[in-house]
Amino acid sequence: MAEGFETAKLVVHKEDKKGDVPSEVSFSFNPEAVRVTKTLKPREQRQAGQDSAHLQFTGGDSLKLEFGEILFDTFEDRKSVYSTHIQDLEKLIHANAELHRIPRVLFVWGQGFGSEGGRINTGTWYITALDVNYIMFLPNGTPVRAKCKLTLTEVPDDNPSKSVKSSPDTAHVHLVSRGDSLQAIAFNEYDDPAQWRRIAEANGIDDPLSLSPGRRLLIPPILK
Repeated sequence: MAEGFETAKLVVHKEDKKGDVPSEVSFSFNPEAVRVTKTLKPREQRQAGQDSAHLQFTGGDSLKLEFGEILFDTFEDRKSVYSTHIQDLEKLIHANAELHRIPRVLFVWGQGFGSEGGRINTGTWYITALDVNYIMFLPNGTPVRAKCKLTLTEVPDDNPSKSVKSSPDTAHVHLVSRGDSLQAIAFNEYDDPAQWRRIAEANGIDDPLSLSPGRRLLIPPILK
């Protein structure tokens, strides 16, 4: 991997890794575009003598991330793109028997994409739409290339399935694994990926991209 290159991926909340739910799904190629959509549904209240109705904002649709085309390719390895990548995506859109819902995920693409409070990297999401188009096969019929359209819908803060945990009870140590990011660690520890700065400051980390596998990080509690 080239220096500074970060592969986009979906990281599963650690409390949702039940049964055969994968811990993460990495993209073969980074998306060329990510569309963010949010719509409100105001109620029109007409008033006598007024040309326009008064708009009353009573609610709206959830925030969504839409990936128009994500390419997954296993041609060089001669492996099935379905069993290597797509099958794990399907596990994230089907209800898990132990969770009684679909797993929650975090969209991670380095530390810079939305790290300053932007909603792309800090939201918690459900995969609510998956459209797979298989476009290349081996002579024996094995699919080796697929284009996916993916929609993520933000988990609302008041969702009854959302964990109420906001901080570990006491400080403890996290052993960094390959592919870990500060945001993913904060997502798993605090249910809030925006808390990655707390971990960075506690461990004297100036460059959030410099995490090395095997490093031990102090995870501080949030004192109230």
